[in-house]
Amino acid sequence: MMDKARELAASIVHRYLLLSRYQHRFGHLLRKQYNITGQQLAVLRYLMQGAPRTVSEISEFLLISDATASPLLERMERDGFVRRYRSSEDNRKVLVEPTIKGQEIVAQAPMGAIACMRAHLPELPLEELERIDWALARLSEIARVDERLLHCEGDSE
Repeated sequence: MMDKARELAASIVHRYLLLSRYQHRFGHLLRKQYNITGQQLAVLRYLMQGAPRTVSEISEFLLISDATASPLLERMERDGFVRRYRSSEDNRKVLVEPTIKGQEIVAQAPMGAIACMRAHLPELPLEELERIDWALARLSEIARVDERLLHCEGDSE
């Protein structure tokens, strides 16, 4: 019985590392082939679903703070991927939309693991989603993940 438990534990760690390494490798591929980060591509894909978006909406989508999103969007604007402008209805709001260059990148670049999960997880039956969510929450608990350490950092696509 203990051998089976060790075997399954090793398989779980292997699958986690596989996802993590794939995501890391995919990020390098994006930078090399498209001169864009996974996080920037995630923003562009989000904007393509319904632009313009506010900085706060983008922050919420990426699970990062507005203070972290602002420099990201500044770099994206500098690189020609997005256009930022003040809302005509509320001058305090900054709106963001993809440029033609940004739209072309989205059309050309492959989807990474996170983009695939965002696209395909909602298609699964509710019961399966609940099991996956429970398993990942439990794995985070076992790994002693402290989410407070992550509130000022970003994720990549």
